[in-house]
Amino acid sequence: MEGEFAKLLEESFKKLNQEVITGTVVKVTDREVFVDFGWKSEGVVPVKELGYKPKVGDKIDVCVVEPETEEGYALLSVNCARSIKEWERIANEIEERGVVRGVIKQKVRGGYKVRLKEGITVFLPMSQVDIMPVVHPDQWLDREIEAKVLSVDRKRRSVVISRRKLLEEERAKKRKETLKRLKEGEIVEGTVKNIVDFGIFVDVDGVDGLVHKSDISWSGLKTPFDVAQIGDKIKVKIKKIERDKERLVLSLKETRPDPWERIEELFSPGQVVEGEVVKEDRKGVWVYLPNDVAGFLPAGAVPKGVKLKYKHRYKFVVDRIDRDKRRVILKWQEEERRK
Repeated sequence: MEGEFAKLLEESFKKLNQEVITGTVVKVTDREVFVDFGWKSEGVVPVKELGYKPKVGDKIDVCVVEPETEEGYALLSVNCARSIKEWERIANEIEERGVVRGVIKQKVRGGYKVRLKEGITVFLPMSQVDIMPVVHPDQWLDREIEAKVLSVDRKRRSVVISRRKLLEEERAKKRKETLKRLKEGEIVEGTVKNIVDFGIFVDVDGVDGLVHKSDISWSGLKTPFDVAQIGDKIKVKIKKIERDKERLVLSLKETRPDPWERIEELFSPGQVVEGEVVKEDRKGVWVYLPNDVAGFLPAGAVPKGVKLKYKHRYKFVVDRIDRDKRRVILKWQEEERRK
């Protein structure tokens, strides 16, 4: 019966909604303890598992492993009851404390299993791992983390935790402190959180900020994806602090002087310049010039049969400077040579 007990005990938590029941010892043999636990038939517990021989009339806590064996008795377990009571003790403790520490041990569907220092395993949903999306799930394995207790289900004996929730609470506290000391016009360092077509989201010491695409470059020819990657540390200028929304309006280009304040020093008619072709439309070709200046080669200036390649660098001749439209008008260098 002991071998059967070991096998059934291993499967018990999977098969039954285990509950701790207090029963009364009605009979004791050298190998088994018979217990009245309120069912029609009695239950039996191996003496070896109990660890001692109780007396008839003693009260012991058990849980049902198998409702009925071939012998007609229910198979009971005191170890199971002890485990449940210990689990409930730990659950009460960590629920009251609210924060736990453990090691991510296994990746499962929808998240991870985390082994707490208290000895129980809890569930960490993938969406609750970090503030930023998890890109490489395997890199989190064996990492020690601190997390907030989200829920304790005593019926299913499961605990759900969130590292993200804890980080968000810490960020909220840090954000208020940061907003007090930040000033409009100052240049600060931030971490790129996300990049989209319309701009770059930057975390500045816990405060979210946006660099709109219009504030990426003075030339207006750079996209958010050209200048940063997620995780990069970048310098940005605080254009505005929206304290009611707890967010920042940022600029990347204003961390550097506006090249148009000294454009005549940088470019002059007849000067040969090298630039990168970044865009083409019906009116002509846009060229990214040194010092973050926009160059423009009119469509008629490109010789027939010449096809400029995107992202390739070519040499051009400065035709004139258009201050009103903030662009340097270019000529094709080969055309200049033929004159």
